[in-house]
Amino acid sequence: MVDVYWFSEQPYGHVTESDLEPYESGRMHFPNTNFDPERAHVLYQNYHEQYAWADEVGFDGIMSNEHHSSYWCMKPSVNVDAAVIAKVTKKAKIAMLGNVIALNDPVKMAEEIAMLDCISGGRIISGFVRGTAVETLHAGISPTENRERFEEAHDLIVKCWTTPGPFRWEGRHFPHRMINPWVVPMQKPHPPVWFPGTGSPESVIWAAKHGYPYMNLGSLLDLTKQLKNIYHETAHEVGFEPGPEHFGYLMRCLVADTDEKAQEIGRTFLWTENHRNRGPIEFNDPPGYQSREAMRIKMARPLIGTGTMGKRMTYEELQEAHNIVVGSPETVIKKLRYVRKDLDPGYILVYGNEGNMKHEDVMRSIELFGTKVIPALKKD
Repeated sequence: MVDVYWFSEQPYGHVTESDLEPYESGRMHFPNTNFDPERAHVLYQNYHEQYAWADEVGFDGIMSNEHHSSYWCMKPSVNVDAAVIAKVTKKAKIAMLGNVIALNDPVKMAEEIAMLDCISGGRIISGFVRGTAVETLHAGISPTENRERFEEAHDLIVKCWTTPGPFRWEGRHFPHRMINPWVVPMQKPHPPVWFPGTGSPESVIWAAKHGYPYMNLGSLLDLTKQLKNIYHETAHEVGFEPGPEHFGYLMRCLVADTDEKAQEIGRTFLWTENHRNRGPIEFNDPPGYQSREAMRIKMARPLIGTGTMGKRMTYEELQEAHNIVVGSPETVIKKLRYVRKDLDPGYILVYGNEGNMKHEDVMRSIELFGTKVIPALKKD
């Protein structure tokens, strides 16, 4: 049985190619004078309406994330977004992929996630992420410290959830003389933890060593299968047998009433593809942030909305690779069945809108997923 989750980056879809063209980078250099709060208000209402609709028509969960200095993701706080999701939905799990814990106070993160778990009635799935290189620079932290800060933050958050306070924490990056979080999670011993990644083998190994499900965020199928094999090998080394429930896969997906309509709308998945990761090398690969092996893999993997770092892929090629899945319900069911057979993921994460897709088209896609696609996948 596969679980299907809805995901939206909540893009500020009013940005155009001509807006971005004068600037060296689509992140730190692109000025926020291009942001209009009035327009953002309308977009936020649309995105939250999409969450509620996904819950109502039968998605198993809603996935959210956060990014900083990014026009394609109007979510600088996944916790704020999760709070909204908790109130506009009733049944769906809320997968937070995730908190950039290396850059924030872990005790506050533990308290906020516990609070969300209580508010939602125990529906939180807590994803922990290292964040992109730009996130680290945005926070004014050395990229060389990111991984060790992440690992310490993880250990402290889990301790906050599972150890009665008060207690002391003698950490290198987050020392605390006394910790006594009042709010603890509803789920015991703590909310499920997922770990997302795109191509780093170190991330896969870390997830497997902790027994956390690994969520691959849109790599090509061949690379994703290699990473899944690494997960299985590591899991066996530490003593457990992984199953579909330990693996998820994110794809850009859209359903319309006809294949022709879906093809037309789906091209928006390549919105501003030439700009999202353009910029100086220190924005995408500062020294010490990634291992050499992770960089080797990165050159061969697609990035969400941007083709590949080493080879630009066309809209048609991305569809042939099942990296973008669009079509009528029948077509999408057939394509997702292929991915299930090839990868056997326990979770399919649907990256369901991008850029300036019309709200009504996205709502129709959600409806067709819930009434046609998901029931067919559940029967398999």
